[in-house]
Amino acid sequence: MIIYGINPLLESLHSSLKPRRVMIQKGKSNPRIQGIQKLAAQNTIPIDMVANLEKLCGSSQHQGVAGDVSGLGETHLTDTTQLADQVVMLDSIQDPHNFGASMRVCDAFGFTDVIYHKGNSSGVTPAAVKVSTGAIFHLRLFESNLNKAVKWLTSRDYRLCVLEAEGNVTIYDADYTGRICIVMGSEGFGVRHNILRQANQVMSIPMRGHVSSLNVSCALTAVLSEIARQTSNTTVASQPRDV
Repeated sequence: MIIYGINPLLESLHSSLKPRRVMIQKGKSNPRIQGIQKLAAQNTIPIDMVANLEKLCGSSQHQGVAGDVSGLGETHLTDTTQLADQVVMLDSIQDPHNFGASMRVCDAFGFTDVIYHKGNSSGVTPAAVKVSTGAIFHLRLFESNLNKAVKWLTSRDYRLCVLEAEGNVTIYDADYTGRICIVMGSEGFGVRHNILRQANQVMSIPMRGHVSSLNVSCALTAVLSEIARQTSNTTVASQPRDV
């Protein structure tokens, strides 16, 4: 996968999933790009100077740098997988900007483990990586059939906490004790029925304004910030590094 943007490249270089090579637009240089070159050299990562980086990336948002990364978001749940006690599941998030923004929210509130299904989701795309500002490199993403994932979770005593507009308990009154999985549904259809019917609690966000809903990443921010408040899970995400 070709990822692009200064922050995603920096976070990749500071993570365990480093790029196999770095590409830099010819004639493009600034202190942060020079820092990327230095980090790549320190890790013996090849650097290519490219005449048309926009064509290579398929985007004009590359900021002069790109990287070739493999294996991002390709981990699967197995019998030996050990997850954190607080997990997020994304059900059919089709907009890569929403997917990437959700990754940034998870990292900000210390939710390191995310389950998603690539077949009907944006999944991990270069655009999603860019929107996440590289936060995605500090998460553990598990690609799984969500029905199988629910069985896996419930067999290990995780409770499903589903967010829906018609939930019968607000996010402020929900129970977040023990092992929990926060389930967020798609932009247009919400959480699929066969997952919703297995929920231990169906939560809603009280709305006081004129709009009736929030996009996925905004709603996830409300939920995870409330969980952080209640459980003191206030891990601060690492900020993009100036190099």
